[in-house]
Amino acid sequence: MVRRAKAHTVRIGTWNTWWASPGGARGHRVRPVLAGPGCDILCVTEGSAGLLPTGGHIIDAGTEWGYSPHDEDRRKVLLWSRSPWSEEDRVGSPDFPGGRFVKAVAETAIGKLTVVGVCIPWDGAHVGSGRKDRRRWQDHLAWLETFERLPWRRTTHRMVVLGDFNQRIPRTRVPKKAFEALLRAFDGLAIATAGAPEARIDHIAHTPDLTRVSPIGTWPKRDAEAHALSDHVGVWTNFGLAPTA
Repeated sequence: MVRRAKAHTVRIGTWNTWWASPGGARGHRVRPVLAGPGCDILCVTEGSAGLLPTGGHIIDAGTEWGYSPHDEDRRKVLLWSRSPWSEEDRVGSPDFPGGRFVKAVAETAIGKLTVVGVCIPWDGAHVGSGRKDRRRWQDHLAWLETFERLPWRRTTHRMVVLGDFNQRIPRTRVPKKAFEALLRAFDGLAIATAGAPEARIDHIAHTPDLTRVSPIGTWPKRDAEAHALSDHVGVWTNFGLAPTA
């Protein structure tokens, strides 16, 4: 049994659920697993609202991410919170591709928290499928460059940015140019999941006024009976306020 977050901390997690259908066999397996850690804030990428825990508040990034959805309920990014969302932003910048960004504020045990859910385009976005009008890494690099320029990126306090970053941290086999662009884009933010052996490409970054106060927990690719859940390992952990000098 996973214990709930302690007082004055907030439990935050992100998982790419690989388009699990809420009405399908895999979706029925994913839903209780996703709810298991009792997160206060969730970011689900490549998912549907029907996978999220009951009793919370959901916002999403919309349907326009450049590929035709097979199901009208599919979303590239969804955010779930125990408390209502405010100050919602589904655009971020006109230079972002649609459907991959959503930002809002939730009241938590550590105060108001700005949450940014993202699904950074993978290296092959619109290369061999979709519009087929891109070079490999083109959309990924463009997204990172846009994120780096956002005027609120370095001025917002008590903020987490989480979702599918489509890169491992530290770098493995991706081009050095792409990894350096990721580091520039997230300069000034700590990536809590960087270096964690459990983490793959689903990550949680945060402002310096927050601190991770528990080990990284995970959602696995397969359940205890070896049934498929996702093609990603999801991650969750607890955050508190960083000590002040």
